[in-house]
Amino acid sequence: MFRRLFFLLFICLFLDVAGGVAASGDRLFVTGSGVNVRSGPETTRSVLMQIGEGHELTEIERQQDWVRVKIAWIGGSGWIHESLLTSEVPADAARQRPPAYHNFVQDIEQLNLDILDILGDVFFARVAYRGEGRVELTATPAWLSAPAEERRRDVEALYAL
Repeated sequence: MFRRLFFLLFICLFLDVAGGVAASGDRLFVTGSGVNVRSGPETTRSVLMQIGEGHELTEIERQQDWVRVKIAWIGGSGWIHESLLTSEVPADAARQRPPAYHNFVQDIEQLNLDILDILGDVFFARVAYRGEGRVELTATPAWLSAPAEERRRDVEALYAL
């Protein structure tokens, strides 16, 4: 009887631990605002960019408490502390997004990739649907440091999308 109980307890513990192990390719979501994406798995490594709450990423690998994630819209990756990520889909992600929103996100992703090829940086860190046709676009320091005339031209081009 004791052996069966021990075996059952062992199986339950194993399943509980195994269920919490994330794997490469898993979808993860950012839980904080202005989360640093770093060049390596330490706080001393340089900050590549910041991303906001709810942003969806794909896990590549883990090192201790750090997760290397794929950031699809810049075609690259970076490291985020695991305490700032979750596998739970944020509540606002379930909000119905119109097809035009998805097209707009693809256009922003392509624009970022084009800028990355030319300047080695991206201009936009996040696109978020805020409901009722409203979209929030978060600019990076690279875009904010661009001359005002170029920023105006970029905004006009985005409105044309």
